[in-house]
Amino acid sequence: MGLSFKSLAKAVVRVVVHAAITFAITLTMGPMAGTAYAYSALSYETSRALRPSLGGRGGTERKRGYEVTQRGSTISHQIIYGKMKVAGARIFDGTTGTDNVDLHRVVAFAGHEITSFEEIYINDEVATIDGSGTVTSPSRYQGKIKIYQHLGSPNQAADSNLVSAVSSWTGNHRLRGIAYLYCKFTFDVDAFPNNVPEITAVIKGKKIYDPRTSTTAWSDNPALCVRDYLTATGYGLGEAAANINDTAFITAANICDETNTDAGTTRYTANGAFTTAIEPQELIADLMTSMGGTIWYTQGYWNVKAAKWTAPVLDLNEDDLRSGLSLSTRHSRRDNFNSVKGTFKGSESNWVVTDFPPVTNATFVTADNGQESSIDYDLPWTDNSIEARRTARIVLERNRQQLSFTASFGLRAFQVQTGDNIRITNTRLGWTNKEFEVVSWTFGLQNEYDLQVEMTLKEISESVFNEVDDGIVYERDNTTLLSPFEVPNLGINISTELRRVKGKTLGVLLLDINNTSTLIDTAEVQFRKTGETDFTALGTLGAFVGTERVEHVGVEDGFYDIRARATNSLGVHGDFNTVSNYYVETITAPPADVTNFDGNVVGSNLFLSWTPVSDLDLAHYVIRYSHLTSGAVYSEAENIAQVPVGSSTLALQNAGVGTYFIKAVDETTSGANESDNPAVFVVTSIGIGDLNVVATLTEDPSFAGVKSNVVINDDSYLELATIPLFDDATGNFDDRSGLFDDFTGYASSGIYYFSNDLDLGQKYTSRLNFSFTSTRFDRTNLFDSATGLFDARSGVFDGDPTAFGDTSVSLQLRHTDDDPTGTPTWSDWQAFSVSDISARAFEFRLVMTSTDTNVTPIVSALSATVDMQDRVVSGSDITFTGTTNVTFDDAFVVTPAIGLSLANLTDGDRYTITNKTRTGFTINTFTGGSASTNAVTLDYVAKGYGKELT
Repeated sequence: MGLSFKSLAKAVVRVVVHAAITFAITLTMGPMAGTAYAYSALSYETSRALRPSLGGRGGTERKRGYEVTQRGSTISHQIIYGKMKVAGARIFDGTTGTDNVDLHRVVAFAGHEITSFEEIYINDEVATIDGSGTVTSPSRYQGKIKIYQHLGSPNQAADSNLVSAVSSWTGNHRLRGIAYLYCKFTFDVDAFPNNVPEITAVIKGKKIYDPRTSTTAWSDNPALCVRDYLTATGYGLGEAAANINDTAFITAANICDETNTDAGTTRYTANGAFTTAIEPQELIADLMTSMGGTIWYTQGYWNVKAAKWTAPVLDLNEDDLRSGLSLSTRHSRRDNFNSVKGTFKGSESNWVVTDFPPVTNATFVTADNGQESSIDYDLPWTDNSIEARRTARIVLERNRQQLSFTASFGLRAFQVQTGDNIRITNTRLGWTNKEFEVVSWTFGLQNEYDLQVEMTLKEISESVFNEVDDGIVYERDNTTLLSPFEVPNLGINISTELRRVKGKTLGVLLLDINNTSTLIDTAEVQFRKTGETDFTALGTLGAFVGTERVEHVGVEDGFYDIRARATNSLGVHGDFNTVSNYYVETITAPPADVTNFDGNVVGSNLFLSWTPVSDLDLAHYVIRYSHLTSGAVYSEAENIAQVPVGSSTLALQNAGVGTYFIKAVDETTSGANESDNPAVFVVTSIGIGDLNVVATLTEDPSFAGVKSNVVINDDSYLELATIPLFDDATGNFDDRSGLFDDFTGYASSGIYYFSNDLDLGQKYTSRLNFSFTSTRFDRTNLFDSATGLFDARSGVFDGDPTAFGDTSVSLQLRHTDDDPTGTPTWSDWQAFSVSDISARAFEFRLVMTSTDTNVTPIVSALSATVDMQDRVVSGSDITFTGTTNVTFDDAFVVTPAIGLSLANLTDGDRYTITNKTRTGFTINTFTGGSASTNAVTLDYVAKGYGKELT
């Protein structure tokens, strides 16, 4: 081949690792069994971050594992928890083939069994490997590299491919308990221009024991990783499982697994690697950073606590003290910081150590005179920026909880242990149930006979562990003693209501003043109309805690500024809390929507009911009807009833199929102030007999009838006339100012009279109904053309035309029993939707109204129909010979259908019916060609419609 791995092979040192590196551990846990100290990642890491870096060799590898392939005979083992991308240790190189064309390399990645090689990288490119170990991509390595995986099980066998290829590697080279890759490289100058490529891997690391399930499996739970290191032999502390407080570790593990965080991600995970060169204290501190936790050893057990708030377990006060307090109120400036910077490494950073976005609290910076002070907080076991910032925020806010003290307490303090939270009350220091964390706990005899517990306590707060910046809290929670210049702020909740006062409906402004402090002496409340200069006092409240109400009865609708402030017992006024431009709407507010609108059909009657509206200024309800059973809208329906306040039912006789609407109307605007949304009830059938259309008057499309304040528009539809009509103006049309056809408004009402009356010829009882199609047209429907407040319009903020009630279309009729072509006497005009009326003739008219001069109803279709119900007349046992005439008691409208039966007919007899009219008929019987002389009996039924009345 010309070139080969020969030159490399000459320098190869063949090394096989046979045993793990061991190390000695010495921990000092305190002078006696009655002492316990909490050791937290915060205390170790912040102290380390604040001291100068000593540098030194192998620091990164010791803390983060191998990042490039290592070589040597005394290399430390690498341990992997969670998932991490790492390099390994080159523990064997060998060559075979002509001119040493094949290089056989063994790279050890972990000194323990791993879960899997998730991804294998060749020079930072992810490799695809088939089932035979052949690299298939990147394509330049195809046929040039083979990689065989070994997870490091305790009983794994030597790699058979390597044993077959290289004589110096035998079946005894099993590398039990070591996870490694055997890589075979076949030299190619194009594939390997820079010699042997670097091999790294993303590895799911050690399987660890979980006391929650008593199983061993892969996990990135920090509490479980710490427990594994404490109990691991060979590279851990080798602590007996009996000396682990699994209750504490289970609690911490459950906290770490929580996903109820702001980001919805797991609260804490541990993903990283280290080498056995690291000191146990340093490793434990690094692992604890991943959960912001605390670890301590007390009464023969290891305990751990993840960074999450736990409720205080005990309340202590001055009566429990057995000594004075050694109090520290602030850190030294050297130990204080207001910003946390640091690094993490994971898939998010492409497996490169990367800075996470700094966590800085502006309130802390302000408290430190505007000078930013940062620490570098390295997070070697955190693999994403979300968790990095979460723990960094806890570190920052916990550090600002600066108050701590040491004191001796009585035997009640025996109930607590290191890591617990307790509450302290001390009147002199202004502490009321102030929360502290137990940092150290010691007991012993004092003055020969007094058994006391000495504790060091550091202030803590639940808000430290949330994901909110709470800087202002920590700058103010050292004491509750009164500052002469600190006056609590008051809260203001504003509402309005209507109230009946001496028969009048008045608006009432309700101001609920909220106070949570015991430090106020008085509270004053003031208001003014927005735009005015001076405030008016509404009231002064005495000292209170909670909520007190101030009322202003008779408030007018409009915009107001409202403010309140407190005064403390030293007479110092606080700042006003002001609510500006609050819109009061009481009298002009529309009434509430009607609810539970329902109906029952009984025969041809409809009984409507609804839940009464509770508005105090309610005047009445308006009922509208549309003959449509689907697609009906309120603005196009007909007003059919007005129901007074106090009523919640309505009975409609001869009701029609269609849609019924109801709205509530208040008393403030003469019936124009309706509720925003109509309630709807649809009737799809009425229990009446079959109807027969007798006559229909259809006015569209010509609309040829008489019009009063009604015109036909360009679309050949009816609409209200404008004011004035163009041809009603006086003078020359070009003498008018402005445009000659400018619009001045629609008439408020108009009437259209049907072009013909309807004459039935005789008096009948008829069912009359109508049909029309109406829409609402707003000439100024542009948003900026509408009058009034834009949010006062019904429906969506720019108005919903189907919800308006400012137009109405209704049909009216009058009737007479006389001949309409003569001099009839007509009844008064009456509104109707469906009516049963006894009369001979009818006239109809359409009444159109609008309460807005910019709006008109548009009627595009209009008709009235006369129906009559089916009618059946019968007779029986009518005996006759030859011929008889039958006359109906009341005539039909048209000739009915007749069915009959004849009894006693003899053979050869037949019959005929003659003179069949709407008033009766004649029946004849024959024998042969002559009138029959046999007496027969007749039964008959006549079915038609209409009943002539006399």
